[in-house]
Amino acid sequence: MIRILIDGVFFQLNSTGIARVWRTVLPLLAAQKRFELFMLDRGTAPVIEGVERIPFQRYLNLQCPADSAAIQSVCDEYRIDAFTSTYYTTPLTTPMLLMVYDMIPEVMGYDLSPRPWMEKAIAISFAQRYLCISHCTRRDLLVIYPEIPVSQTSVAHCGIDIETFFPRDKSAVDGFLQARGIKRPYFLFVGSRGHQKGNYKNSWLFFEAVRHMPADFDIVCVGGEKKIEPSILSMLPAGMNCHRMRLSDDELALAYGGAMALVYPSLYEGFGMPVIEAMAAGCPVITTQNGSLAEAAGGVALSISGTSVKEMCTALLDIQSPQKQKAMRDAGLAHAQQFRWDVMARQLATDFERLVVESRGQYYTVFTREWARLRQLQAQVDDLR
Repeated sequence: MIRILIDGVFFQLNSTGIARVWRTVLPLLAAQKRFELFMLDRGTAPVIEGVERIPFQRYLNLQCPADSAAIQSVCDEYRIDAFTSTYYTTPLTTPMLLMVYDMIPEVMGYDLSPRPWMEKAIAISFAQRYLCISHCTRRDLLVIYPEIPVSQTSVAHCGIDIETFFPRDKSAVDGFLQARGIKRPYFLFVGSRGHQKGNYKNSWLFFEAVRHMPADFDIVCVGGEKKIEPSILSMLPAGMNCHRMRLSDDELALAYGGAMALVYPSLYEGFGMPVIEAMAAGCPVITTQNGSLAEAAGGVALSISGTSVKEMCTALLDIQSPQKQKAMRDAGLAHAQQFRWDVMARQLATDFERLVVESRGQYYTVFTREWARLRQLQAQVDDLR
């Protein structure tokens, strides 16, 4: 059997969509019975059937080369055949498959000098195979890193938890809305509201449009910043309420079920999980064709450019039509059925097997030997600081 080590580092850092990917895919990978799975537990890794947890040191941005050496020690002790990380950590010589979620910092022109983004570049440079969560992400990866052979990359879309995201009974939705004090029709906004113009989540467009509209609906914001920003509240027409909620997945499905639409005007996404989860829960979607959203939306969302306030206003008015909502719900439910976690798990398994075959043929021997020397030098430099 192939022995695989997964660094559960992301569970230390956050509990957002990336954590959901691994919590869902690893049990499916373990169920295939072709692998022995081990996970580095940096203190917050979940218990997953079929995955043995290994207690491990916490991740520190400024000690990454030393962290790589510690990871390699575990790889050697457990005779690991292949390594992957839930984020951007690396071993020294063990072959690595990297799941690439997005190229947002690179595409959007972020300052890439902070250590975490440098470690992302290092992980991409070290990895021997790449599983991208959308065709858009793969295209961007290959443009930014043209030295990566196309044959070493693959694509597998994220899936939907069909036991959570499905159309809920009206009575359940009504009970949720009553418990949360929501009394009027509402639009749903999920994720960061980084309100400054130019932020890739593009929330400003939605709220700027709302200020020009009648106050006959409310807004529900899920997740993102802990409080609704004063700059947003000041834009709302008199009588319009903006609720900020932190919801479980089950509650989020109910919120989707009661919404007139999910509004997701992002300028770039590596995938766009809220789009397909909303559709699976029977919620119409307003979004753009930017980044991977064309793949996620599949032509069944109400599409906008993401740059025109007037266009957003028109979309918000258009989607309130009961006939439009029913047509979009039906189309969205059918479209969402194609996004399945077992497909990603099978691709992940195939990529691991290919990686191990290549590594056993000494395909990467010279590269990994020289890489280990470089990483050890980096650790010595860090020690001198």
